[in-house]
Amino acid sequence: LPFIPHPCFHLPLALPPVLPPAIHLSTFRFHTTYSHSIHLSTSQRIWRTLTIMSSTAEVFAAMKEAVVGDGGKALHRKFKGTVTFTVGGKLYSLNLSSPSNCDVSEGDAFDGKADLQVICSEEVMGKMIRKEVQPQQAFMKGMLKIKGKMSLAMKLTSVMAATRKKLPSSKL
Repeated sequence: LPFIPHPCFHLPLALPPVLPPAIHLSTFRFHTTYSHSIHLSTSQRIWRTLTIMSSTAEVFAAMKEAVVGDGGKALHRKFKGTVTFTVGGKLYSLNLSSPSNCDVSEGDAFDGKADLQVICSEEVMGKMIRKEVQPQQAFMKGMLKIKGKMSLAMKLTSVMAATRKKLPSSKL
């Protein structure tokens, strides 16, 4: 078929309606994998951004619930350390260093001396909570940046699972 440029994205009109996610469309001058959300309007993008931003605060509120009380003691047995999350420019601190002092707070409670620093976008944090991507996969794909103890980074899945249990099912 001849190449006929699409008016918005320079994709050929002969593009099949559904492509497997592994096919990369860089040959069509489109540098991300095919997605059904290509044609989002500006208002849809703004709404999606606002939803992600509000849910980040809810995720860390749920994480705080997960680490308080017996849940925090159980998490402490698996995950002994301190973590600073930088999600979309906002800082959150997770303290699981001692069973009596398990807490999540906004800001850097460790003055840059946390055992682990996790940096990601709000969208990636949402994907990890919804189990669309595991923390290890996000790190390997470059969606998640980690500094510090890698042994703690490998245990982030248990923290995400505990957080997920405290979120309302409508947020997942």
